[in-house]
Amino acid sequence: MWSFEPSFLTVVKQAKCRWLTLLAFAAMAGCADNSQSSKAPVRAFVAASTRDAVKEIADLFTQAKGIPVSINAEDSSKLAMQIMQDASGHIFLSANEQWANEVMDKGFGKESKVLLGNKLVIVAPKELAGKIKSPADLTKDFVKKVAVAGPTVPAGIYARQALEKLSLWEELEKQKRIVSGDNVRATLTYVELGEAEAGIVYATDAMISKRVEVAYHFDPSMHDPIRYPLVLLKSGAESPGAVDFFQFLSSAQAAAVFQRHGFTVMPDK
Repeated sequence: MWSFEPSFLTVVKQAKCRWLTLLAFAAMAGCADNSQSSKAPVRAFVAASTRDAVKEIADLFTQAKGIPVSINAEDSSKLAMQIMQDASGHIFLSANEQWANEVMDKGFGKESKVLLGNKLVIVAPKELAGKIKSPADLTKDFVKKVAVAGPTVPAGIYARQALEKLSLWEELEKQKRIVSGDNVRATLTYVELGEAEAGIVYATDAMISKRVEVAYHFDPSMHDPIRYPLVLLKSGAESPGAVDFFQFLSSAQAAAVFQRHGFTVMPDK
């Protein structure tokens, strides 16, 4: 009986084929992983005042790229705390520089740039708006309650700065007229529902409401500049889709949406 032993060359060829097959499968798996990661949902943490505009921009991004975007819209201070407690997010759009800087300083951000500007206004129900000619009118008898966002909320910080500069904050607090909102949209809702005769919100928030009117525009010198930094978080820097969305938020297409919603688009430096 004849017995055939494989030659050394045959063994080498077989081993080489097996290795090439394994490498091909690994390459295919790597491509699949990259494809899946590039289409993974982007998680955007955005200031409550930007919710509607960012939602519209996210829809445009998803249509163009096929990448879904989930939006967590809240007070910037709460979002910053969530991020610093390792909440799963890729993008942070803050309504002030303080909370964006906090996230960057604590090492959670990869890149930051100022994206938007806004204005501070007093709003009131339509029947009362004409009576409020200046912030001093908030102390008059026809105003029982004034809605102001909480002390850590950017809109609340700006409002307090303006009222303190006008020597009105202490008097309004003493008269127990202040109603505190969890965020700027909640502050607007107090006025819309008649639970406050006036409120201090952003001009962009006033635009979305049919129940209130702008009674007064604060001079920007009365408070810190209202700037919205956009932060690419470290986890976002590792996601191709998040990097794409970060860049898309600075695009001309996104700028047109932001401007239509009343924001000032800051020049990209």
